Amino acid sequence: MFKDVTYRIREYIHGHEEEFLGIVESPEFTAHFRIMGTSLKNVPKGYPSDCPAAEYLKYKSWFVEYHLKDGVFDDLERSVKIAGEMYLLIKPFNDFLNRALDGFVMPDRPI
Repeated sequence: MFKDVTYRIREYIHGHEEEFLGIVESPEFTAHFRIMGTSLKNVPKGYPSDCPAAEYLKYKSWFVEYHLKDGVFDDLERSVKIAGEMYLLIKPFNDFLNRALDGFVMPDRPI
């Protein structure tokens, strides 16, 4: 089931490289976040190894890492402000992935 998700995201990244790179390599994004996930050693078959988004096509999962400074939750008002600011910065990345998965339905799992 997750192979389909991975395939959809890779296809969407490859088909929308400029948009994707504009999001994940923007100074606002890279100042706060780092793309993480399980990754292959090589670009998967079917994708050119010299394409601009080749490094991101190696991923089998994509998530974003953000480090919080110690004590950020000591002040509720400050932590809510930071959470809102980070949400706005990460929203384009999340929206991109949601578009890649448009129409995907999780298969039923036996109980």
